[in-house]
Amino acid sequence: MIADCNLIAYEFDKNQFTPQEIYPSGEKDEEKIINKYAPKGQNAPILTLQEDIINDEGYGLKKGFYSVLPDKYLDFLYIYQSGKLKAKIPVVKMEVFESVNIQQPKVKKMSAKKFAREKEKEYRKYLNGENPNELDWREVEIYKTDKKNTWLIIYNTNNIQLLGVIRF
Repeated sequence: MIADCNLIAYEFDKNQFTPQEIYPSGEKDEEKIINKYAPKGQNAPILTLQEDIINDEGYGLKKGFYSVLPDKYLDFLYIYQSGKLKAKIPVVKMEVFESVNIQQPKVKKMSAKKFAREKEKEYRKYLNGENPNELDWREVEIYKTDKKNTWLIIYNTNNIQLLGVIRF
């Protein structure tokens, strides 16, 4: 049987110009914000809602547990539940505090073997707990204000505090 070379070339060209998979959000799965800007080495802080935050049309957040992360430019707080974006809250106030400089011990001259032993001792010291030099602390709280249908979200990190407002 003789193969038609024109047919093989046609199939190759057709597959070459077929559009690739489309991402409706404009981001690929590996570039999603929850993975890109998540705190390193730990999960995002958990926000617990005791009551529903719902507008007159029935849209909003139901009581439950949510993960909260700021965006790249600290303009919005993203609220996730089970990896799905549920709300995007604008940041109305940002405070930056001075970071605490941990005093590092003076550098000593030592051999490579002694340096390796010192590092191993330091590793064993922090094996059961976290190294305070590398600790990344984050928490989130929510308060209902005196105004009708207004909630205040406070997101704290080591040296940044973000205040977001939900208002219906």
